[in-house]
Amino acid sequence: MSGSHFDVIVIGGGISGLTAAYTVKRKTPHAKVIVLEGKDRVGGRTLSVPLVGHNGADKWDLGGQWVGTGQKHVMRLLSELGLETYPQYTSGQKLQQLGGSKVTSYSSDIPSLSFWALVDLYWHMAKTDWYQRQISVTDPFSHPRAKEWDAISIGGFMDQTLYTQGARDAVEAASRVVLGCEPSQVSFLFYLVYIHMAGGLEKLLETKEGAAQEYRIKGGAQEISLKLMESIGEDAVKLADPVTSVCQTDKVVEVTTESGWQGSASFVIVATPPKAMEHMRFQPSLSSARQNLMKCMPMGSLTKIILTYETAFWREAGLSGEIVSNGGDPVLTSCPKGPVCLSYDATTENGSPALVAFLGGDLATAYATMTAKVRQEAVLEHLSVFFGPQVRTFLDYVEKDWNLEPLNWGSPVSYLTPGGMGLYTATIRKPEGRLHFAGTETATVWSGYMSGAVQAGEACALAVLHRIFPSCLSQEDLDAITPFLAQDHQGKGDTKDERIVCSILMRDKKKHSISVWWVVSAGLSLGIVAGTVYLAGLALKKSEIEWS
Repeated sequence: MSGSHFDVIVIGGGISGLTAAYTVKRKTPHAKVIVLEGKDRVGGRTLSVPLVGHNGADKWDLGGQWVGTGQKHVMRLLSELGLETYPQYTSGQKLQQLGGSKVTSYSSDIPSLSFWALVDLYWHMAKTDWYQRQISVTDPFSHPRAKEWDAISIGGFMDQTLYTQGARDAVEAASRVVLGCEPSQVSFLFYLVYIHMAGGLEKLLETKEGAAQEYRIKGGAQEISLKLMESIGEDAVKLADPVTSVCQTDKVVEVTTESGWQGSASFVIVATPPKAMEHMRFQPSLSSARQNLMKCMPMGSLTKIILTYETAFWREAGLSGEIVSNGGDPVLTSCPKGPVCLSYDATTENGSPALVAFLGGDLATAYATMTAKVRQEAVLEHLSVFFGPQVRTFLDYVEKDWNLEPLNWGSPVSYLTPGGMGLYTATIRKPEGRLHFAGTETATVWSGYMSGAVQAGEACALAVLHRIFPSCLSQEDLDAITPFLAQDHQGKGDTKDERIVCSILMRDKKKHSISVWWVVSAGLSLGIVAGTVYLAGLALKKSEIEWS
């Protein structure tokens, strides 16, 4: 072979792959590690770019950008790397366009819908949150309704639980931004597991303390990968050279790249989206289960847009910059809805005013077929419905369609189609010979987020070190490997006896669920009606500002 022999080769220079390499080097400085990345940059689904701001050039994120105090893995890594955060701006009224074209404002966590739409949405969210708390992340099929939930989509569950257009619009908009797809495309069981890994719906969707959109990273989220590369050494990261083949024997793994570079390693960590593995040749072939999993796990579709301004005019108008919309009336004759699903204030830590807007799911796909000029006009026209004509006075405008990003095939995350969870549960984290698998999709907490990428990278690296240099691992390291590979903190284990006990408990729970359900339903129904009347009253008093 023309290359060298390494202890570990990492395929993928995103946060997860670089964290894996960083963890190996931190635990065993003498270990020989190399990271192979097909793009000409590190960062994966994070990308920080300079744009024109009111004080000159500043940096904004075109990929992943938010972290929260509830995401312990990424917050710890940020501290280790010396990176600082600042809070997402949330002061002021939020705007919504759900259940029609009218724009209204609200200040609570839940959009200000009509009375029945508010009841509808609350009940849907309550049931979803109740179900997700019963799910085991590593063994979701231990739940007696798992097969039923895997057989339907989020859209199918919506058909069973939602009766108003306003509530449906809210859930659809959330799906398009959080997963990059339509509710009809995602396994409902996967959705429950995904929510569980974030600690609940509220943490997944909100900007409050501990939630997913709580903080941003000074200098941009790509700084994580740049700092990790600096830590492990730039000579240990090979860019712009995609891996083409991975051949393993009982004793070694040989890796070849597009340029013809070859290297061997005792173990290989594949830290890429599942889709990426379809473009590599594995010898022997990956297991049939993993190959079928890749077919059931596409990447979402998301376009992100940054608009910079001289002043934060929305703040001056008492607005937070946050909007949620399911499109409203058409802004172009060729599309049935406006393009923007969500926006936030994107002002930097340096005080450079900006807005960030998202196009997700089918809307992102539909508008991607148009020219950049037509798409920009549609975005500006839609945003002006919320913020007025000042939206058009931007200093800089940039869009990033992640479907067009080389070696990415979409964003923000890979999701499971209905019927695919059996493959996911049995396969996603399971090593194959000397191949181990990382990437945010393999995480057990905050999967799909930067924190999930960090957790998966760390755990995968520790699992490999356990096979190479077991003496370097502490008890804390061993504890970190256990939930990643075998057990769930919920107490639903991976051993046969534990599964039997879990099955008995779930069966007994099901026996009592009917009587409990009626009691809970009666109490909740009365409470929901009373509570919703109260919330609706507050919403009318505090936030009944209508925009034409």
